Amino acid sequence: MFSKSRITRTAPLAAVVALMAVPAVSQAQTYTFGSRLDHEPSNSAPGHNCNEDGNNDEITPTCTRVAIDKSIAVPGGLTAPKSGTIVKFRVRAGAPGDLRFRLAHMKSLGFDQSLSETVGIARGAGTGPKVHVQGLGFRDPEQGEGNPVETFPAHLKVHKGDYLAIDSSSNSTLYCSSGGPNQMIFSPKLGKVGGPYATSSKTDGCELLVQAVMKR
Repeated sequence: MFSKSRITRTAPLAAVVALMAVPAVSQAQTYTFGSRLDHEPSNSAPGHNCNEDGNNDEITPTCTRVAIDKSIAVPGGLTAPKSGTIVKFRVRAGAPGDLRFRLAHMKSLGFDQSLSETVGIARGAGTGPKVHVQGLGFRDPEQGEGNPVETFPAHLKVHKGDYLAIDSSSNSTLYCSSGGPNQMIFSPKLGKVGGPYATSSKTDGCELLVQAVMKR
């Protein structure tokens, strides 16, 4: 029979053993979505304005570009696979420039027969950091030229199904070689979270080279 003092001395040891039996909690798993970024930003420099599907020196107001082509997406998909927090954005740009990362909630997206073009209806789902890209997208790592992908830290809430987008007046994070409705352009730019829905002003045949990494 144990004495009272014996029970008191062994209690802390029992607590330690119990804690050791609890499985360690691993770091939150990350998920990547958006473009694979495995294409050079062909025909992207000088940067494209918000009016023309091509290079143009005309200065235009800032617009929102939303990536919609699933064919260039990472295995995780083009849109956010889960709800959580974006911790970093990545782009591959062909020329220096400024842009702001953002998210868009797409209400509808499809071909409008009356207009004979693809139309999207969306609203802002969150704005991320404003950054300056250096335009390193043509670097060849195999030739020792360095990483062509630029990465920027972020802390932005994201919901499952949100689309990746950027705000810019001149943009070079583009792969302009495939054609087709690969991104939606909203001009003027999309508003804040919960704002009114807007209809896209045009489509663009260039792929939008933007990617995000998130945690649940």
